[in-house]
Amino acid sequence: MFTFLFSYITGFIEISIQFLFLKKWLHISGKKYQTIAFILLSHIVCQLPLSTLIKLTLLASVLFLYSIWILKATIKLSVLYILLIIEIMQLCYGVFNSTSIIASFFIYHLNPSLFSPIFMVAGTLLSLALAVLCYQIISKYINNKQNIQNQYILMIIIPLLMIFVVSGYIHFTFYESPSSIKSTFTILNKTHIPMLLIQILGIVSVFSILYAYQKLMDSFFLHTKLSMLTQQTHFQRQYVKEAWTHYTNTKALRHDMKNHILIIKGLLEKQDFLKAKAYIDELNIATLNTSFPFPTNNPILDILLENKIALADNKGIHINSSLNIPSPCIVTDMDFCIILSNALDNAINACEKLSTNQRKYIHVLSHQQEDFLLIEIENSFDGNTHFKEGIGISNMKWTAQKYDGTIEITTTDTTFCISVLLVISPH
Repeated sequence: MFTFLFSYITGFIEISIQFLFLKKWLHISGKKYQTIAFILLSHIVCQLPLSTLIKLTLLASVLFLYSIWILKATIKLSVLYILLIIEIMQLCYGVFNSTSIIASFFIYHLNPSLFSPIFMVAGTLLSLALAVLCYQIISKYINNKQNIQNQYILMIIIPLLMIFVVSGYIHFTFYESPSSIKSTFTILNKTHIPMLLIQILGIVSVFSILYAYQKLMDSFFLHTKLSMLTQQTHFQRQYVKEAWTHYTNTKALRHDMKNHILIIKGLLEKQDFLKAKAYIDELNIATLNTSFPFPTNNPILDILLENKIALADNKGIHINSSLNIPSPCIVTDMDFCIILSNALDNAINACEKLSTNQRKYIHVLSHQQEDFLLIEIENSFDGNTHFKEGIGISNMKWTAQKYDGTIEITTTDTTFCISVLLVISPH
């Protein structure tokens, strides 16, 4: 009776732990009654008079259904996390199954009726404790910088699947239908000690695979970020060059303005109004070529806005800006360009996703209050809140943090707004 009751309770705890960590790893909180219902269903499945292999398959199926249907997770992530959850639990139980048999070789004969329940209780509780510890460590890998990316999950799944098959073979071969403890004494050194070492190495291999994958993803992330920053630096140099050209043309126009005024004055004195009007029209064209559609008080950003406006116009997107940058300002031109170019590129991409009959717009504005500068970029939006924060937004956050600032994203059914707060005090 004790054995049945203990197995029943610990089985329920084991399944509950697996469901709770699946939710934790997916960063999604399903409704409590749904989670409880699936835990109970899994527990009923595991109590059926079936082989362990069939029970394990049914448990994995219930977990997968819960992940896809209730938590709305992707198939690849669901497969990976369920594989990790079941594999770790299986390896932990295997470690303490082997340990219990090895320990029993030395002390079981002293009092079989006493040590049988002790081995069962201690082995089960230690297995659960080790599994929870492993799950917590894995949580750090998963939570760190969103290293688990769908397109590379197969790199983890394939070696983990191999470990799962090996551990499953060991479990089904040596522990599913255990013989008496006494019958294991003669094969102790040949079987259970090697099995213990293999399963310990299995747990170590799981963490080694996750660690190697994390380092690979960190390297990939840094390479992508470096490539993007290099591209941005190229564009920013281009903005500087174009700004200098505008400055040179404006300087030349201002230098010759006195002569232009004298010529117009002479034509008017001669009452040659047609030539005066034609001359003024030419002068107006020259002035337009040296002006910006939305001056920001920063020539580099003037060029950036001009280029983005031209790009948006070609896509039928209307841009309006009241951006004004204080001068002097401790925020560098490059950092302003990183913030604005990424925000505007994202806004243009979001507007492109809208249908032709929807209004496409981008509003850029700024507010300054004492030592704080707030920049807001709002654009029309399709209402899809399941967007992924890419490298562009990561670069914006990193740049804002340089100035003790923050970034906040707010969405509605039709608008997307990203707000960048910067501390511009030199102190």
